[in-house]
This record gives sequence, structure tokens and C-alpha cells, in this order.
Amino acid sequence: MPAEWQPHECCWMQWPTETFPINATSSWSHFDLDKGRIAWANVANAISKFEKLKMIVNPSDLASAKKLLNENIEILVLPINDAWCRDSGAIFLINKDNQLGGVDSDFNCWGYQENYELDDKVAKFMIDHANSKYFKNNMVLEGGSIHVNGNGTLLTTEQCLLNENRNPELSKDQIESNLKNYFGVENIVWLKHGTDEGTDGHVDNVACFTNHKTIIAMTCSDKNDSYYDLLNENLETLKSSRDLDGNPFNIVELEMSKKRIIPGDDEPSSYINFYIANDAIIFPVFGDEEADLNAQKIIKSQFPNRQIVCLDGHDILLGGGNIHCITQQQPRSIK
Repeated sequence: MPAEWQPHECCWMQWPTETFPINATSSWSHFDLDKGRIAWANVANAISKFEKLKMIVNPSDLASAKKLLNENIEILVLPINDAWCRDSGAIFLINKDNQLGGVDSDFNCWGYQENYELDDKVAKFMIDHANSKYFKNNMVLEGGSIHVNGNGTLLTTEQCLLNENRNPELSKDQIESNLKNYFGVENIVWLKHGTDEGTDGHVDNVACFTNHKTIIAMTCSDKNDSYYDLLNENLETLKSSRDLDGNPFNIVELEMSKKRIIPGDDEPSSYINFYIANDAIIFPVFGDEEADLNAQKIIKSQFPNRQIVCLDGHDILLGGGNIHCITQQQPRSIK
């Protein structure tokens, strides 16, 4: 599995449907479909300026997609339940000859939260459309639960991958073996915690690689904040983690926004949940001026040669994730 900053052939997304699972958790119940579609379109239109964008659209939702998406975006019609392509979509691979493969893991809607049977077919559709080699992984796994540096190390959280609603029959060692076999990694860094309950703590809200040796991590400096202890435990784990050669990673701390957006919910707003496009970073902001500006500065320091495109992450967050969660990269390969 290549690192996300390696060259892309395209980006894949799914268009929000009328059956968007707003009743699955209380935090998702505030999602507004019309505003959400505008937010999805803003992300897709921004990414399409830097790389090809393929949007999977449920047949009954074609009109809304065509209205909001620019003409450069390729619309592919497929019956789907939901709109989180990072999680239900394929995870693409590249071999030593730069040929493309794709992993189709089992998708059970974040532990059977809602209907998912149609979304469980999305990965194979993507792999077939890309004319890539097909690999079926019978373990339940969402793309947002892992992040790789393209050099043998994978980041994940125990809160998600060891949750009994995913693969209760598998031990931690068996899950590690699966990750190593399917994604070409040798070294796994386990964080204890994510921050979102809906996905049971996906890692793409709390930590990601920005290069082979650097990890950017969500932090909290307020000792009275409910996430202070959890995020500092993650931070200590990252500081003690090592790469394949036994060297420590460079850890860059990124202070979370103190602004809570989801009504009645304590989930923090994550700046980690961004998409690395060809020559750009598509990045969520939340109307928290000091935190937004600090995050932009840190992201720019990590990607000095990429354009930083800031988009309002509010309406995506209300659906249960953010920009990284609704996108999935397909790496560039030999045709």
C-alpha cells in the first residue's frame, strides 16, 4: 500500500444518498443532506483541479450530483447505501513492477450501525473499473482505520480494530498478520484511542504520516478537556514508537480545535482528517480562527510544495467524519 502522498491516478468518492444513515448514532442525526451534498461537491470540485475525480452515484441521486459537480468529474452509477468511500471503497496497492492491485475487505457499516450490503460491493466495483488485480480480504476493515508510510509501517487504533463488533473471532496477532499480508507492512503502531464513537475511533482523526519518518498527531493542551488524557496517551505511544530500522519517528503536534460542533456531543474537530492530492492538501477548517490558522501553518510546514486548500468541514463532520473519510486515492501505475 503506497503512502498517500505518492502520485495518484485519481480520487474516488461516493455521493450522499437519501438513505444516509443519520439514525445510526445520535451524533449523525444532525446531518443535513442538502448541505452535506454541497460540502461533498466542494471537496470533489476542489480535488478535480489537481487530479481526476470519480464519483460513484446511486441511480436515484443523479440529478443532484450533476447539478453540483463540475463537468470534469466522472460520474459512475452504482446502487449504494452511503457516502464514505474511504471506508467502504477499495484500498489500492502497487507492486514492484508498478502494477495496480486492490483489496476488497469486508465492510459491515462500522459494526452493523445501519444497512451496508450495497456499500460492501463498492470496493470490487472500483477494482474492476480500475482494471486492477483483485484481492479479497475476509476480515472486516475500513480504510479510515489504517494509515501507512509506504515504507513498512502502519498506524491504527485498538479502539477500532480490536472492537468486538468487527472481528471478534480474531486475536490481535491474527489481525496484525492480516494487515501485514494484505498491505505489505512489517511494523504496526497501535494507538489506544480515536476520538469518534461512530466509527469506534478511526486513526485518520488522530494521527497520520506526512512522510516516511514523520507523524502528525492530534493533541490537547487543556488539562480540563475530556480528551486530554486520551490524546496524551496516544502522544506518548507515538514518541516511543520506532520505524523498521529501529529509529524514532519525528512527531509533530497539532492542537485540536476547542470548538465542539456536533450538538450534544463532545467529539473534537480534527485537522488530521485531510486529503493529500497531487500538488495539494484539501483541508478542513471549523471557524475557530486561532486553531484554524495554527493548523494551516503546521500543515503547510509539512507539505511546503503543495497548495493548501481550506474548506469548511462543518457539514461533513455532522455526518460522522471529514475530508479524508469521504475520499480514497488510486495510485498511479503502469496501465
